Amino acid sequence: MMLQRLFHVVLLHDFRAHRAEFYRDLAEMFRRNEALIGFLEGEIANSQLSSALSRRRALRVMLRTHLAGENASAVSHLLGEVVPKSDSMMLMAVDRAEDKGQALLALADAVDRQQAMVRVVATASVVPLITLPICYALVGVLARVVLAVDQSTPEFAREALWEGTNGWARLLAVFADAHGGALCLAFLAAIVAVAASLPRWRGRWRCHADTWPVFSLYRDFQAGMLFSSLAMMLRSGQTLSASLEHLALRASPWMRWQLGRVLSALDEQPTAVLDAFRRGLLSRSLLARAMTLNRSSSTFSEVLVQLGTREGERVLDRVKVTARIANVAVLGVLVGAAVFLGVASITVPGRFAALMEPSMLMILKARYDASRAIP
Repeated sequence: MMLQRLFHVVLLHDFRAHRAEFYRDLAEMFRRNEALIGFLEGEIANSQLSSALSRRRALRVMLRTHLAGENASAVSHLLGEVVPKSDSMMLMAVDRAEDKGQALLALADAVDRQQAMVRVVATASVVPLITLPICYALVGVLARVVLAVDQSTPEFAREALWEGTNGWARLLAVFADAHGGALCLAFLAAIVAVAASLPRWRGRWRCHADTWPVFSLYRDFQAGMLFSSLAMMLRSGQTLSASLEHLALRASPWMRWQLGRVLSALDEQPTAVLDAFRRGLLSRSLLARAMTLNRSSSTFSEVLVQLGTREGERVLDRVKVTARIANVAVLGVLVGAAVFLGVASITVPGRFAALMEPSMLMILKARYDASRAIP
């Protein structure tokens, strides 16, 4: 069963990567008032002609789901098996939207922004991931050079050899030789742990973490998708509380927790809508923007539309800036350590050669013996 599920995910990878295009095709179907079964069968034939195997498989799954009859008209049910779970919240909003074509176009735009953020992060990660093993190997070689000089140095000459920056180089070499591999593995494990915790970690400490760069960007992007979904559902006539409860059913654990906090705040003060989102779901910048938009908007739905669409570009710009900063920081640490040990691999042997002069050895030996003789 696990192998079959994995095979299914692999085959649908290309369709999921280009699902925004399918959302736009589906939106066009609604605008043309085309029958769903005719659309699916026609697209399956087109996929057969164009050899789009992943899209054809996804369409066949959708057709089978539609013909099964249960919730046949629900877009979220139709696409549930073929799209990522991250789209579930907005797909539920599509089901309740009056204009499903427009709602699907908004979903396609949201997916495009999400994928743009992933591309920015992936592009920024390429150089560090390539540089990491190179710098690790270079630091390892240079560290062994420094440690080899240390082992070849007589005991009485070591204090003079490791004065100043040479001493810092020795400490770095010892640390790199003993813990370099573990440090690299810990760095990669930390990246995986952060990525896994983004949609899952909840609680009081997550509120503090949401002010940190990576977590705050995730919060802002998820808030944008939430506001787009809420705008669709409010336009269909649902109340804000009912919309939040419906979205919580298909949301990630983190979003479900945040929506629960918003609903609790609305139970206490039903009219303080923006204050309800202040409890962690909205960053200070987005909250200030929402208050600005609220002053010039006739309905709260208009505020949600603005936050869910136009603010996505601002979040993407923040992702780009953060990715550049992280890139420079990681490269600075790795390249800085390699350069520092590279310089040390030149200065340490030079200093070693100077200390190994017979006259200098005699002075250092006499100084060492004198220090040992003092009671």
